[in-house]
Amino acid sequence: MSFEYTEITDPLFVENKGQTGEDDYIMVRAKQYSHVPIKIPNWTPQAHCYTTLFKQYEQELLEAEVYPDDVWVISYPKSGTTWTQEMVWLICNDLNFEAARAESLQIRFPFLDVSLIHPTDTSSFERAKNTPRPRFIKTHLPVSMLPKRYWEVKPKTIHIRRNPKSVAVSYFYHSQGIHYRGSVDTFVRSFAREHQFYSPYHAHVIEYHELQDCDNILYLSFEEMKHYLPSVVRKVCEFFGKSYSKPELELLYQHLSFKSMRDNPTVNYKSRDPTKKGEQFIRKGEAEGWKKELTPEQIQLLDEWTKEKVPNPEQRKLFE
Repeated sequence: MSFEYTEITDPLFVENKGQTGEDDYIMVRAKQYSHVPIKIPNWTPQAHCYTTLFKQYEQELLEAEVYPDDVWVISYPKSGTTWTQEMVWLICNDLNFEAARAESLQIRFPFLDVSLIHPTDTSSFERAKNTPRPRFIKTHLPVSMLPKRYWEVKPKTIHIRRNPKSVAVSYFYHSQGIHYRGSVDTFVRSFAREHQFYSPYHAHVIEYHELQDCDNILYLSFEEMKHYLPSVVRKVCEFFGKSYSKPELELLYQHLSFKSMRDNPTVNYKSRDPTKKGEQFIRKGEAEGWKKELTPEQIQLLDEWTKEKVPNPEQRKLFE
């Protein structure tokens, strides 16, 4: 077996899982990882949070095909992934705004591993497999769980990260729109105990930044995009070997503005929860919105969590 499955026995999780809608959560750890080119000495991957659906699709994950002309966007959830996907797709497709508005981002840029956490009519791995090339692939997988072919092919990849307090707030509202029924305080505590999908959060970010000889990966942050979007766009254009005029880039900046993204139905789809009609995927798009949303106690909890999980001062800069 390529993966190890364990139940979550944390008392806080066990106490609340029935009320919060997390009954089927489990921890999954990759057992085959020697092919991952990571610089961390004696590295052993941690277990990550999924649902029991993982067992059903583990073989499809292991055997997923990867092509040299693929473009991947990788992140921990709620780190600015959708924003990054739209930027990358347009830059790689000659700023074809008409085509972008004509088809949902979910079709243009399929979510490879969504079947591991949510029931889907068709396997998300099958959908990705059948997507016409060149493919654009979104994933939240940690380094230890990427298909083995990824490391052999090394497709062009963007990795996006975001401040953990911003992630916590955005992830709470996102989860509410899908299945979560607990309070924000319970969610924050659960997030800090690594019991939300794809957690542990810090390990995800650090492991991607500790890869060696991976010049196929460009690293971005949500905060960098929020404050210096033109600079980020230029960096991404250079990474993909693209060049556009100043007027063309101005149109791209306008398209990628928060208001435009929020009002664009091809990227800002509605909540899957019928009890939350009108709730959208893109909510506020603020870099420091957590200051208005979290209590001082919650902020302290998350800050102390980061200090505990990231003792290395240089690595801690990734979470500022």
